[in-house]
Formats: sequence, C-alpha cells, structure tokens
Amino acid sequence: MLGTLIVFNSETIVDGIRQRWLFGKGVESDIIGTYRNSDYKAFKVSKNSRAGGNVDLTLTGALGRGLTIKKRSERQYEIFSTDYKFQSISLKYGLEQFNLDSQQTLELFDLLYYSAFEDYLNNVYV
Repeated sequence: MLGTLIVFNSETIVDGIRQRWLFGKGVESDIIGTYRNSDYKAFKVSKNSRAGGNVDLTLTGALGRGLTIKKRSERQYEIFSTDYKFQSISLKYGLEQFNLDSQQTLELFDLLYYSAFEDYLNNVYV
C-alpha cells in the first residue's frame, strides 16, 4: 500500500520539491545557497526573483523535470534527477536538497495515514 501511494503521488511529491527550489528554500527551511559571482546573481534574479537572489536550482528547469522517485526496498525510496547535472549539483549543494522538507514530509505522512485509515474502514465495513 505504501508503495502504491508513493508511486500514485510521485508527481505531487516532486512538484513540491520543484516549488521549494523556486523560492531558493533548502530542505531544512534555510536557503539552498548563495551565489559567489554578483553578475550571475543579478542574472538569476532577472530570471527568478522569487528566490531573492539565492540559489534556486532552476536555470533551465531540466534538473526539476528530471526528478524521479525510485523504490530501493520495501520501505525505502530515492528521489533523484535524471538530468546530467544531478551529480555535480548534489555534490555542491547536498544530496539532501532532493528530499522532502519537514512540511512536505508531514503532508505525505498525513496522506498515508488517511489513505491507510480509509483502506481499513473499507475492509472492515464491506
């Protein structure tokens, strides 16, 4: 059941990560990072002012479009990007930037809880 829910909601899960990136928010409710080059920072602000000049991981959108959820074991899933920049970005800003933040995790747990509860009720009152 857990696997089905995660697969069924995978687009919602990765979309939440993409949205967080647009605002330059890291997985720990901090910022992803800052730009060292002021000219590049100005360029990025012109492309996406919502991140406030902080790193947003969304120059072309390919990294976010490539976000994928893969089942690693019965209870373990991996979120990664199929984009060629995934390796270098995860090394530079941390692999954790591809995870859910605490709010997204709570929302997923709520979804899983209510789905499991609904499944239980459907089986009890059949």
